[in-house]
Amino acid sequence: MRTFLLALALLLSQLARAQSTSSADVLLLVNGDEIPGQVLAISGNSISYRALSKPDTLRFDTDAVFLIRFANGTSEVLHGKWTTAPVGAQPPPDALAGLGAAQRRTLGLSDARRCYTNRSSFWISAGAALQGGPLLGVIAPAIITAHPLADTNLRTDLPARLADPGYRAAYEQEVRRVRRGRAWGGYALGTAAWLLLITMAANTQ
Repeated sequence: MRTFLLALALLLSQLARAQSTSSADVLLLVNGDEIPGQVLAISGNSISYRALSKPDTLRFDTDAVFLIRFANGTSEVLHGKWTTAPVGAQPPPDALAGLGAAQRRTLGLSDARRCYTNRSSFWISAGAALQGGPLLGVIAPAIITAHPLADTNLRTDLPARLADPGYRAAYEQEVRRVRRGRAWGGYALGTAAWLLLITMAANTQ
């Protein structure tokens, strides 16, 4: 019982941390780093924000920031000054104009993390490991990881961007990575729960 309570407390703390991160603004730097926090103000050459790990107000040069992904789901590209339109709206034909190959790739990765919300791979893998144990349960994430992407995996509020080859390649790559991580994360959770149940059952005998 003590082990079960410790495992439950650890799981709840991880969920709370994930929730706090997902509700924050994210600064996506030109070097690929992501900094979660709260954007306070955007001026001509600087961004004022408060990082999650520090209560102080910090500043970033706008030249070092490629994109801001806000907590409400919108994003602003500082290099090119184009703001994400509402869901269902079509971007202008030159939405990616002025962006280099590296910036298009970075934008594809960022949009995929924002738009790909399917968590079925996690729960399928968790359920398979919980029912079949670690040996049989490993089949589910292995199949999910190797399965080609379906068109439904590429749903986005800005479909016109997928016409760009560099953007699309990065988008698909990130979707595969996220899907793979969720599948094996579900397997790990299901395996841990299976082992915990087996241990508790053995201790009650």
